[in-house]
Amino acid sequence: MKSKTKRLKEKANNFMFDHYVLKRIVHELHGGFFAVLAGLIFAFGFCSFISPSNPGAEGVEGFKIITGGVSGLSQNVAKIFEMCGVKLADTTIEGIGYAAFNVPLMIFAFLMIGKRFSIHTIINVAVSSILIVLLPQTDFVKNIVSSSLIKDQVIARTIFAALCTGISSALAFKGELSCGGIDIVTYYFSLRKSTSVGKYGILINGIIISSYSLLLIINNPGNLSVPVLSLFYSIIYLLVVNFIIDFINLRNKKVQVEIITQREDLPQILLTMFPHGATVVKGTGAYSHQEKTILYMIVSSYEYKKVVAFARKADPHAFVS
Repeated sequence: MKSKTKRLKEKANNFMFDHYVLKRIVHELHGGFFAVLAGLIFAFGFCSFISPSNPGAEGVEGFKIITGGVSGLSQNVAKIFEMCGVKLADTTIEGIGYAAFNVPLMIFAFLMIGKRFSIHTIINVAVSSILIVLLPQTDFVKNIVSSSLIKDQVIARTIFAALCTGISSALAFKGELSCGGIDIVTYYFSLRKSTSVGKYGILINGIIISSYSLLLIINNPGNLSVPVLSLFYSIIYLLVVNFIIDFINLRNKKVQVEIITQREDLPQILLTMFPHGATVVKGTGAYSHQEKTILYMIVSSYEYKKVVAFARKADPHAFVS
């Protein structure tokens, strides 16, 4: 059964290599699917567990899980509006803020990462922003928010929220996009340095959740328990999210690619596109007795498919392992 599945997958890959337009369409649909799915999961987790619109769901008066990143900034803005007496639903302010804070980061993504990544990330952010406003009105989310299993269990809310956010970000990375915000920055550095994704946002997220705790203290100086609890559970949330992202996302894993070609300039072409070290060995074909160039590259698991596709495009007769 396993060999049949493998053969079908190889046939599908070979078919796609021969039909570039269809391959491109499938690739774009693949990214769009992950963008919508990740946006849905994040919005559901945010409305149900992170920032429920029902005040009674906070368990402790004034308590919220602070997410960090752009959504955490939006929560800080919503708190400032609340302290200034502006009467708007938190999820409405947070949904608008989530979209607004992502604009400069989208420009950065377009310039530094790529057009496809930016477009699919914009789709994800748009889906998340709209659903953050709409989902609290649905009976399904209302029932979750009002359930005693969630309302009175802060640690359960924290873990469920982290699961939703972590899975959302990891799925986005799988689709070669991001959930916007700090994920754009971590995605960029993970590509450039081929290392663990989760650690890059820890410092920024720490500042954001600490800022929210400070706002709570300013708003109610006589009650330090809520700011301390908010900070404590937010740290647990961020640790679980980063663990899930690094557990599911394999961008920090390395793959060795071996390419045998008759094009002597192929190593230089590949190094231009993929700035990694490489080893070049000269060889001779056992049957043809022709000179061959053998290239060894160590790349991230995210890049190897692109390396293989680019090598085959540059030399259709290259042998790739």
